[in-house]
Amino acid sequence: MYLSRVFTPYVLFNIILFFSFSIAVNSYYHIQYINIIFYIFFHLTFVYFLFYHYHYSQFILGFIYGTLLDIFLINEIGSHLLTILFIILIYAQLKKLLLLLTSLQISITIFCLVNIILIIELLYALIFNGIYFNFNQIIYYFIISFFLFIPSLFLFNKIDN
Repeated sequence: MYLSRVFTPYVLFNIILFFSFSIAVNSYYHIQYINIIFYIFFHLTFVYFLFYHYHYSQFILGFIYGTLLDIFLINEIGSHLLTILFIILIYAQLKKLLLLLTSLQISITIFCLVNIILIIELLYALIFNGIYFNFNQIIYYFIISFFLFIPSLFLFNKIDN
């Protein structure tokens, strides 16, 4: 009873974000695929958290996680920070329209938004940081996000209920 008051969905989502962030920025070469899976899982969690538990404190969380992702992954501030803050700002402006959607439409929107975020981050890193990627990497991110999407939604719905 007491633990249910301490571990509210807001706290649990922050724990999941921190855990997935910690594994995603791990630079140990032998678990590179696990890092990518948790990198995409971090984005799924953040977008779901944004849609269903929006609060102005997410600007602070977005700033912190965006900055830390930039520092740990590309060693320059920019692509993650600007993309995450931009998505939060767009959501804040369109929140009333997005809440009129059905749960299936929101789920599809979350999936599309996660993939758009990943592509924007790659393009930004290419244009401003000179980090090259290939088309196979985009396909790889899309496939991983596709397979992570349904189990992630199931987990997130369990946390919400």
